[in-house]
Amino acid sequence: MSTNTTEGIQSYPHEADSIEQKLTALVEIVEQQAERIDELEEQLQTTKKEAAEDRKRIHDAEERLNDVEDDVSGEATPTPETETDASTDTHTPIEDVIRIPEHLVEDSLTANQERARAVAKDIHQYSRSVPAGRAIKSSELRRVLSAQSDGGPTHTETVSRVMTMLEDLGKESINVRTSQSGEKVVVFDEDLVRRIVAHQNNHGVVADATEEAGTKT
Repeated sequence: MSTNTTEGIQSYPHEADSIEQKLTALVEIVEQQAERIDELEEQLQTTKKEAAEDRKRIHDAEERLNDVEDDVSGEATPTPETETDASTDTHTPIEDVIRIPEHLVEDSLTANQERARAVAKDIHQYSRSVPAGRAIKSSELRRVLSAQSDGGPTHTETVSRVMTMLEDLGKESINVRTSQSGEKVVVFDEDLVRRIVAHQNNHGVVADATEEAGTKT
């Protein structure tokens, strides 16, 4: 047998081992990628499920708000024939949310709905007067939310979700806009702020809630 043939036979097992090692490494990479894909798909499904649950909770909360309104105000729900004033007449879901008794809040609302409720209750303290009503910047809202959580950090995503929640519950009376500097701003309609302050003060329409708020900003 020639020397070249002998060397070829001797080198073949080493080449086979090298190929097998490469195949094993590729299989491990594919398996890792498959596991990663499974994890991402699971995270996506969880996110979709949480979003659906949030929508359902909002719907359920709005349905329950009418049932608990009497407990909050101590009065019968006004009928079309009943004369009402700004302290009892609600026009938006956020006002109904504010009227939920404290002992029912945790069971009735999601975490972000609770945050939105807390902000709206005292919006006259946190906001400033603008031509469109009362406004609070996202950076200011972050500080308010951090204070509500005993100074703990508030993530940008949480601030964004609370702004969206306020806009959803406020209907046409609360809008999220972008300032000239590019910062998100939540704007409350003045009439809504008046009604909120009136409810908080537990009496009739406040002559000028925004005027009162202006002394605190």
